[in-house]
Amino acid sequence: MANLISITGDLGSGKSTVSKLLCKRLNYDHVYTGKIQRAIAQRYNMTTLELNTYAETHPEIDEEIDSTFKSLNDSTDLIVDSRLAWFFLPDSFKVFLKTNVIVSANRIAADKQRESEEYASREEAINQLMARKTSENKRYMELYGADCNDLSQFNLLIDTSFITPERVAELIVTAYDSWLVSQKYAQAFISPTNLYPTRSVQYLDNDSYIGAQNDMQTNEYAMNFPVKAAHIHSFDYILDGHKRVSCALKNKIDLIPVVYQPENSLFSEGLVCKDAIPYSAQHSLFKEWEDFHSFSYLLYPFGCSEM
Repeated sequence: MANLISITGDLGSGKSTVSKLLCKRLNYDHVYTGKIQRAIAQRYNMTTLELNTYAETHPEIDEEIDSTFKSLNDSTDLIVDSRLAWFFLPDSFKVFLKTNVIVSANRIAADKQRESEEYASREEAINQLMARKTSENKRYMELYGADCNDLSQFNLLIDTSFITPERVAELIVTAYDSWLVSQKYAQAFISPTNLYPTRSVQYLDNDSYIGAQNDMQTNEYAMNFPVKAAHIHSFDYILDGHKRVSCALKNKIDLIPVVYQPENSLFSEGLVCKDAIPYSAQHSLFKEWEDFHSFSYLLYPFGCSEM
């Protein structure tokens, strides 16, 4: 069995930093898109920025990069960091690093090495990051049939918004060790402050909520009972588990387990999640949730109603 970890995720999610930590911890080699691009750029006598521009009208560049990753299937002891590494390396331990787009924008702005990712304002950064993600996902679906929006395809998903790279690496190593034993592992850990309600806080006002609050004090309630969520237009909405998320917020727990449901799952009254949730998303509902838990979302879902 090949010891391969493929890492992908959002821009600014810490993929490079975490990959380096894993390589040091596991004594694995590191292959990543930038490394391959630099080798190709050197052969073409270009900078990587020039190569990126050149690749827009020369598809053979992307084809060479993709074929390089495909060739790694027979390798071992590798950390592979690429947007489609999980797709090209189907037998790898697939990791997705997720982060809030505001956090992504702030990290990118602070990283002076990202010469090709400079933005005039935070608003511009947010808009361009979201547009780039949508564009890339559409392109990969059209080219390869790779659905990057389906987060259930990954063995491990971690929200890196508010935890250190060292904590992320530790979570990956623990999960990877379990996967090496059985080849079966599927977990997602999300910050409760990045989960959006679909029900009013009035739903929380009963005896079972008080009991859940007490159980949460030991962290056992949060970690043993995953929340069901839907990933719609880059935002995560709670389908089942509002009480668990509420308890996590009240007790300042940084990550809780989530199980993603398909966007075509039934939501209510014959409507599926991808249609019903954006329509019913309301600013007042999110504000009520914030006030009840004494926190603020970094960003409201786009297009949420003021009603």
